[in-house]
Amino acid sequence: MIQRLTLRILILGMMWLGLSLLKLDGDHSRLIWQGLIFTIIVLLGSLMEQLFHYQGDPYILPVVQAIMAIGLVFVVRINPYEALHQFWWANIGLIVFYAVLWTIRDYRQFGRFRYIWGLLAVGLLLVTLLFGSEQGGATSSFRIGGIGFQPEEFVKLALLLFMATYLEENEELLRVGTVQWGKFSLPDWRTLRPFMIMVAFVLGILAAQRSLGTALVFYALFVLMLYVVTERTLYLGISMPIFLLTGTAGYMLFSHVRVRVSVWLDPWQDPTGMGYQIAQSLFAIGGGKILGTGLGNGIGASTVPVAISDFIFSVIAEELGFAGAMAVLVLFLIVVMRAFAISLRAKDRFGQILAAGIGILLGTETLIILAGVTKLLPLTGIPLPWVSYGGSSLLVHFILLGVLLNISNATAVSSHNTRNRGREYAT
Repeated sequence: MIQRLTLRILILGMMWLGLSLLKLDGDHSRLIWQGLIFTIIVLLGSLMEQLFHYQGDPYILPVVQAIMAIGLVFVVRINPYEALHQFWWANIGLIVFYAVLWTIRDYRQFGRFRYIWGLLAVGLLLVTLLFGSEQGGATSSFRIGGIGFQPEEFVKLALLLFMATYLEENEELLRVGTVQWGKFSLPDWRTLRPFMIMVAFVLGILAAQRSLGTALVFYALFVLMLYVVTERTLYLGISMPIFLLTGTAGYMLFSHVRVRVSVWLDPWQDPTGMGYQIAQSLFAIGGGKILGTGLGNGIGASTVPVAISDFIFSVIAEELGFAGAMAVLVLFLIVVMRAFAISLRAKDRFGQILAAGIGILLGTETLIILAGVTKLLPLTGIPLPWVSYGGSSLLVHFILLGVLLNISNATAVSSHNTRNRGREYAT
């Protein structure tokens, strides 16, 4: 209990130190109150873990809270007025996380609704396509009562649950195959049909929305989950030419994709126009050097377009330097590795696949986003989990975290009960 509480106090101290360095004035008193509410929720959550005898992974939640504390400080740094909404969503997200962690009695019940999850994913994307508004060249959000939503974020959860149930049910057929094609054995059409239809619908709707960054994340999720469960490199080999063909088609069909690829290849051909965003991002990252310019002293927060969401990592790298940027990367790496550890220890196959899928999703998102802001890949325009500004992203990733730690806790409780029964039999 003392160790858990001490760790949370250190994380909160880091957040309040960062906020104090930003010298918030009296106009931002509401922001201070939201920070106090966040602090209370974190401390009460630590107490709840003790009262409800939480036995799951002890590291993931504190690491995520550290990531979120860094994100909140930098959202305040970039735009204090928008940060008020971010704190609001962070507080709601933590409450939802604990609700998911403690109210799900048996996560395996999710496996009964495979087609419902698939229909929900497609339905959310269709609603966005028909009624959504365009941002950054993609139709990816809509507003209800003045509040903006990005249904694509909630589709991640539905797709993960669909994939976990589908792969659990068809694992052996996908691993061995029933139809011989030369030297390779592949599953029959009846086995592949639900997967192929879901992939076609989801990626097709995302292409119609021009939300190609999200399409890339979902495609990687489909392929990597299939590979992790079956351990067949054949699926990776098949996925590559499909990716190249669809990528080429997207390049030919959508002008904003051609612009992003052109800017990615050579942002310096138009550094004050189309290449301005990535050029300023690279200047900010390079200007941070090893130890950074210091919190609040960088220029990237005001010169990098959309710094509060797509390019928040550039501001972090500038003001905290290479050391701070690597620290953030290590925190994400810990979360992904612990997710895979939970997957390996889970007592049932559905839990193993679902936990691995959450780890794959978090790792894929982080890699694609950071590769975009550092010019290793073309820009995708998706948020960095728990860091970038955006309520939908925060909420969904807290739900995913709650499911993940629910699996971890259930595994630990099951192991504890098994050991106790073993001792009873021994005596």
